[in-house]
Amino acid sequence: MAAKTPTSSFQTAIEKCELCQEEDAQFYCNDCQEDMCSGCKTAHLGSNVSRSHNVVSTKLGNSIDKTRKPIKCSTHSREIIRMYCTSCDEAVCVKCVTDIKHEKHKFEELEKTLYRYQDEISKNISETRHQKQELQKSLHTIDVNVKDYTKISDKTIYEINLQRKQIKSDVDKIADDLLDQVKERKQLDLKLMEKEKIYIQKIISDHNEYLQSCEEKLKSMKDISNIQHTIKKPQSNLPFTTLINPPTFVSNVTLKLQDMFGRLVDSLETKFTQKMYKHEKDQKKQTKSDDNVSYTSGTTISTDIISRINPGIVSKCVAAVNDNEAWCGGYKDMVLTDIHGNVQRKIQLNKDVHDIAVTRKGELFVTGWDDTNIKKYLQDDSCINIVDTEPYETRGLCLTSVQDVILVCLCQPILYKPNVGKVVRMTTVGQIKQTIQKDKHNQSLYKDPQYVAENINKDVVVVDGYYSTTIVVVNKKGECRYKYPDSSRSSHRIGGCYGIACDSTGCILVSDCDNRRIHQVDMDGRFIQFILAQHHGVQIPRGLSIDNIGQLWLCNNNRKEVLIFKYRSP
Repeated sequence: MAAKTPTSSFQTAIEKCELCQEEDAQFYCNDCQEDMCSGCKTAHLGSNVSRSHNVVSTKLGNSIDKTRKPIKCSTHSREIIRMYCTSCDEAVCVKCVTDIKHEKHKFEELEKTLYRYQDEISKNISETRHQKQELQKSLHTIDVNVKDYTKISDKTIYEINLQRKQIKSDVDKIADDLLDQVKERKQLDLKLMEKEKIYIQKIISDHNEYLQSCEEKLKSMKDISNIQHTIKKPQSNLPFTTLINPPTFVSNVTLKLQDMFGRLVDSLETKFTQKMYKHEKDQKKQTKSDDNVSYTSGTTISTDIISRINPGIVSKCVAAVNDNEAWCGGYKDMVLTDIHGNVQRKIQLNKDVHDIAVTRKGELFVTGWDDTNIKKYLQDDSCINIVDTEPYETRGLCLTSVQDVILVCLCQPILYKPNVGKVVRMTTVGQIKQTIQKDKHNQSLYKDPQYVAENINKDVVVVDGYYSTTIVVVNKKGECRYKYPDSSRSSHRIGGCYGIACDSTGCILVSDCDNRRIHQVDMDGRFIQFILAQHHGVQIPRGLSIDNIGQLWLCNNNRKEVLIFKYRSP
């Protein structure tokens, strides 16, 4: 590199000749990209090698971009690098091209290589700037999400504290009211008992006076004149004494405080950006559009298959006994199988099984197709008809949170009165406690109720109809809360349902036979997701049941098998 001679601040620095390094440079060779003096210019143009080079005045050369100075070849020190070996990925001089080291290699002009690299770098710069913009957008989105999340979280905390304060206030009010009632009743009852006590004491006093008179009369029996004297006898009838039972407190143990207080669900108010990576996009492409999650219910859901068993019958319904055993019902037979497919018991029936429910005591309740009886099977496989429901035929049934109480679907055959059904709450000995049939407008709630389940909030969840199925949910008083799916969500249509269950969080699981999937709906009727579909191995889902540790037992009818999924913790 030629040294620069300092000049005044108003003059341009003059470079030295790069060839002799002595004289000031007055000329510039565009081919060699070197500054040179007048003498060196003459010699340069006189040479056969550089005779055709373009040498211009430094005034013109200064207007040319000379930021890139020529680089000497590391192998041939007097030669300038002008070529690029694409085979070796190395910049070389003209002599290197003829070197045996680069024999049969491919070369291109250094300028062309530089332009190509400049294009690549420019492209990389453009892509990097675009990525930077996208990252900045992501940062902005995160900031917005943080703001929204913080706002909703703060609102949630406020509402929880408000609920706590309200429940505390309500509890204090209820307790104060009960205490006031106890104190008021205590005062009245004690006053009544004190009054009865005084009355009885007076009678006792009259009896004492009578006894004293009688004793004195006995002592004076020697006096004949006193024999005719009679003593007035006191009241002989004993007074009625009121038996007053003090009030006692019975807590509502059937309702969990957690259910009364409330629960957490994912917010539906915000639209948080979900970051989707490439493998997630590829997985999404392989899944049907209507199998995508509407909103998530958390990460506790698992679709891992624990076991795949063949109980030896075409299973249409299933009732889990515990985490290791379940009863499966089919065509005129039922089997008790363990999680490995080993059959423990088998019962033959005279009718096809419609639904089954089993108690912790091992008592098995069964309804059959076209049957008007609810049967109970004991440990010794003996059968008892607990009730005859004629003219109604029995359909689905389930146990409730109240011991020895069940829910049963009843339908009238078409021969009598089609499209008339009801759900009854009854004891296990056939005593009806409640009938659920009409809504507040006196319209029928059900046309053809087939299966029933009770949710953790005591809602009664009913599968109404086989082919065009609707899930009808009423509260424990029998008042309709909602129906699923609503008319606006055709993608959630249920094409034939043969099973329903409620999990420990209040979510409702619905088997969708025709569409080969399992719906998951929250306790307020909002669609969550299809937790199981065809790509999970589900073919024709029918009966389903959730055991005591949260495992999901599913009748996969086309393969005559039962699948046990991990699903979720209890």
